[in-house]
Amino acid sequence: MTMTTYHLKKEYGTHDCLIVPLFQEKGLKQFAKQVVNTPLATLVREVWKTKDFEGTAMQTSLLYTEDAHIPRVLLVGLGKKKLLTIGSWKKTIGSAIAVSQSKKCGKIGVVISNEVIKHFGAKVAGRESTIAVATAGYAYDEHKTDPDARVTPLTQVDFVSDTDVPTAKAWTVGMREGEVIADGVNLIRHLGNTPPQTMIPSYLAEQAKKLAEKNKKLRVTILSLAEIKKLGMGCFLGVAQGSQHEPKFVIMEYRGGKKSEKPTVFVGKGVTFDSGGLSIKPSTYLCNMKYDMLGAVTAIATVHTASLLGIKKNLIALAPTCENMPGSRAYHPDDILTNMEGFTVEIDNTDAEGRLLLCDALSYAKKFQPKEVIDFATLTGACMVAIGAERSGLFSPVDHLVKALQTSAQIVGESLWHLPLGQEYSESLKSQVADIRQTGEVGGRGFGGASTAAAFLQHFTLDRKSKEPAYDWAHIDMSSSFIQSGTKSWNRGGATGFGLQLAIEYLR
Repeated sequence: MTMTTYHLKKEYGTHDCLIVPLFQEKGLKQFAKQVVNTPLATLVREVWKTKDFEGTAMQTSLLYTEDAHIPRVLLVGLGKKKLLTIGSWKKTIGSAIAVSQSKKCGKIGVVISNEVIKHFGAKVAGRESTIAVATAGYAYDEHKTDPDARVTPLTQVDFVSDTDVPTAKAWTVGMREGEVIADGVNLIRHLGNTPPQTMIPSYLAEQAKKLAEKNKKLRVTILSLAEIKKLGMGCFLGVAQGSQHEPKFVIMEYRGGKKSEKPTVFVGKGVTFDSGGLSIKPSTYLCNMKYDMLGAVTAIATVHTASLLGIKKNLIALAPTCENMPGSRAYHPDDILTNMEGFTVEIDNTDAEGRLLLCDALSYAKKFQPKEVIDFATLTGACMVAIGAERSGLFSPVDHLVKALQTSAQIVGESLWHLPLGQEYSESLKSQVADIRQTGEVGGRGFGGASTAAAFLQHFTLDRKSKEPAYDWAHIDMSSSFIQSGTKSWNRGGATGFGLQLAIEYLR
């Protein structure tokens, strides 16, 4: 990936494009503070007079100057100040970066008014602005053979703001944190966008090992097929057996807290390609199934990023990874698989494979005696039907965990929606031939699919003997993990990197 340098400066330098975010109701006063009595201010004043640009939310106006140092000025509207959130700020800045890159601009200036800094606080503004720029500037285009068809990489980004020394210091601390977090987000996106002929289980495992080779705070263990069999992970193995590629179970550990402190465990679904198995998907639904491993890389990247930030927690990522393919040895509907704790599972649909990986991982998590377990999974289409692709579903029986995760998501501009668990969903999973059915429905016609999937996972978070929760647990069904190209102006499409930012904020 291209390296970008980030700076906070008081004066304008040489920029291919200068981005100027302006509030709707503030007029030119906010801008004049930055460049009063300059030709640039005169140019903007004329545009404002014509009402071609009024600062409404997400409005843009590209101006060409006669200044060789700043040949382009891109005005972007923030809307009304009271409505500005971290989420809308990041989308606005991201859209402006994409417009600038479309004009082959690699050296960017972004004007940061004191209004924005006061609104968010200097450290938060520095962190979130850097994340917005770095994630918007990312593009997965390395397979394009024509260099001119590739997105112009960002080489230098200068945040221009006339701030006092304490404010500048806080901004810079936030900016450096933002670089680390953005790298984690873009790592998830890059691995998620990698085509499935490359992104096989062994490749994903190798990427985790490479992170640990560069980062000595991490310890990575890769469980082989033989070791997975020895542990008795029959549900995970059932999914994997239809593929020519052997499964891997990735364990990443970061010990940043006290030795006596119980760890937070992140579990991620790692299906590197999901054909549906023998319950094969229709052709239109086979596209984008390379993204079915985004839960795994979210768990891995979260622990990696937390270690780089020096978060004082003990953290573990568990990432079972395999393909779900309809090979000659593929598991069947009506099979009965046995989880590593001895629970038997009646198979209804081989395309409901993610919960089978996760049930063995949730059982395995008990060996660490965790404080809490949070799993990330592109688990159900039913969740997207329920709440769309702008939010992800959150399931947990633990109220304080729900509130903390929702608050963390809101702070960083990601969205979670609390969806129900309950007896009616658990009852639907009763089996006549095994301990539990793989799928269930409430009221017929497949209703409540996201909640019944979560209820299936919840079963494996309980202590086998007492039936009480073995640990606090939350499940995130990642409806907002990828988007179609061209549908969002602040994201070029593909994997979004959703989940890492809210997880890091939660850990803080």
